[in-house]
Amino acid sequence: MAKKTLNLTINDSIKERAKRIAKSRGISVSQLFEQAVIREEDPEELHLDPESVAYKIYHMIPESEKVDDFDYKEMKEKILKEKYGV
Repeated sequence: MAKKTLNLTINDSIKERAKRIAKSRGISVSQLFEQAVIREEDPEELHLDPESVAYKIYHMIPESEKVDDFDYKEMKEKILKEKYGV
């Protein structure tokens, strides 16, 4: 996917906050902005950066084994119950 430059006019405080957030996540401010737009447009859909390890792992899984309604909370509870007997 081709990348284009976008100039934004924002408050200095927002700029600094964006830089801090991006740094804490190990990404660029541009990637932070891209992720924010994607989440805003479709918060329920899974969107992965094509350059990320998660994207590469996700695409290693055969389509027949992917599920849309996986309940991570249920999986966590099951694992904790098995591990601690709670």
